Amino acid sequence: MTRTFTEYGDRRNPAILFLHGIRLGRDIWAPHARMLAPRFHVVTVDLPGHGALEHMHFSESTLNNIISNAIENVCASPPLVVGYSLGGYVAMEYSSRHPEHTAGLVLAGCAMDYEGWRRFPYEMSVRLSEMVPRAWLDAFFHVSLRMTLPKAVAQVVEQIPFNRDVFRRTASIARSNKRFSEILGTYRKPVLFVQGEYDVLFRMDEKRFLSMVPQAQLEVVHGTDHTAPLRKVKEFSNIVADFAERIFS
Repeated sequence: MTRTFTEYGDRRNPAILFLHGIRLGRDIWAPHARMLAPRFHVVTVDLPGHGALEHMHFSESTLNNIISNAIENVCASPPLVVGYSLGGYVAMEYSSRHPEHTAGLVLAGCAMDYEGWRRFPYEMSVRLSEMVPRAWLDAFFHVSLRMTLPKAVAQVVEQIPFNRDVFRRTASIARSNKRFSEILGTYRKPVLFVQGEYDVLFRMDEKRFLSMVPQAQLEVVHGTDHTAPLRKVKEFSNIVADFAERIFS
């Protein structure tokens, strides 16, 4: 049977579940997990359409099944869920529906509601990705990954299988006019937003999210952008560890 998760550390320790962004996979969290494993039980999963689940359709039901399976069968207790970019939006929706399954949330690079004009740049890029040959798309990813990520991280990402149908399916979510700030507003457990200082697009609705979630806190990672969790591995891991210590104490 295909393994869709990786775990680090002792299951008797408090659990942290990591959810990756689009075009990534659970392997990007390996350095973070190794830093956290001495104190926590860390679980990383592939989202549908990514990694070991490349051929699984990305949908609300498959996401729910993957996350629920990890929490119920791998984590000994409700975990702190860390979601980055797409993984952050997934974490918001899942946790608002199943708050009893989580201890809290760390949300990185996802403080923006897809509404109005903000949907269109993503929709246009999705349409373009569907039109160009796979080889051209792979070449584009190769160049963009090398330009935006540290070389070692880019090499890991390029080895992760990915189904480009995920672009179309996530575009339909953006098109639905969901306000994730309102979805998260029903969640009453601890929340920490972690934002790259220069992540202009995904900080557009930061104040709205913070006002909708009064218990939420904010950490800004200076000198970086949307790739903060991948560029500043030690700093991001320390932020997660400090927040986890507070909510599990």
